Amino acid sequence: MRLDRLLLACLMLLVLGAAAQAAPAGDSPAAAPAAKASEAQPPVKLTPLDEAMKDPNHKTGYVKKAVKMADGPERIYQVFVPLDYTADKKWPVILFLHGAGECGTDGQKVLIQGLPKEITKREGKFEFIVVAPQCERVTISKPPEGEKADPGKPRLKGGWNDTQEQMAMDALKATLGEYACDKDRVYLTGLSMGGYGTWGFAAKYPGQFAAIVPICGGGDPAKADALKTIPTWVWHGADDGTVAPARSRDMVTALLKAGATELRYTEVPKVGHNSWDNTYDGNAVFDWLLRHKVSDLGKQTSAKAVIDAPSWADAPKP
Repeated sequence: MRLDRLLLACLMLLVLGAAAQAAPAGDSPAAAPAAKASEAQPPVKLTPLDEAMKDPNHKTGYVKKAVKMADGPERIYQVFVPLDYTADKKWPVILFLHGAGECGTDGQKVLIQGLPKEITKREGKFEFIVVAPQCERVTISKPPEGEKADPGKPRLKGGWNDTQEQMAMDALKATLGEYACDKDRVYLTGLSMGGYGTWGFAAKYPGQFAAIVPICGGGDPAKADALKTIPTWVWHGADDGTVAPARSRDMVTALLKAGATELRYTEVPKVGHNSWDNTYDGNAVFDWLLRHKVSDLGKQTSAKAVIDAPSWADAPKP
């Protein structure tokens, strides 16, 4: 009997020792609330842009506006107003044209790519007023069954033309009238479908924009004469399989032949269709824009061109 009791006592000691070893120090009912509190996630820190947008009646950050279309309905567009905006100084303005993926009428999808995305990444620290209209729709034609799309052939129908072009220009005009804008420093940029739009708008309104930045789009080389006095910085990905680099190269070649007064072409190596992230990253493009004014258009007489395109073997000499 004594032996049985001894064995039982030893067994209980072994069990208690194993439990003590498995349990972390301080693991007791009293310590449990403290442990749970330590596991709580820290509160999310709001960016300056988030703080500005919290107020439902916010006046800075992304502000939704509406413009009346010629056929009656209103269309939403976005205006980015610098967080430190005051009306006692004149602000430079950028008209931004989005790509096909952001079409719609919600006014929100325009913020997910390109320049608005870069502004959000910078937490709203951006010293331009930005007008971002939204193209309602575009039709993208499909290649014949069994064939791949040819990036050398435009596949878009619609886009930034006709009523959509007028809506964008009306949004720009309304912004220039509503805010303290510097009408001598109005710029134009767009990506993909918006790159096509940038070329088209600039050719149609040659005295409106002090400089343009078309990205991975294409234009009409026959309109190079209308564009040659507008400072232009073209961007394209060297491996773009959606819009071939040839579309930008054709425009660059035509502008050089027309005697463009200021032209830059940057073809980003090993980058596909999304070359806009490269374009808007950093301050190089924005510093370059600010060096130009509408009142200076046509005053420059000597041609100035820079071509940075390592994979363009037969690039023309500037």
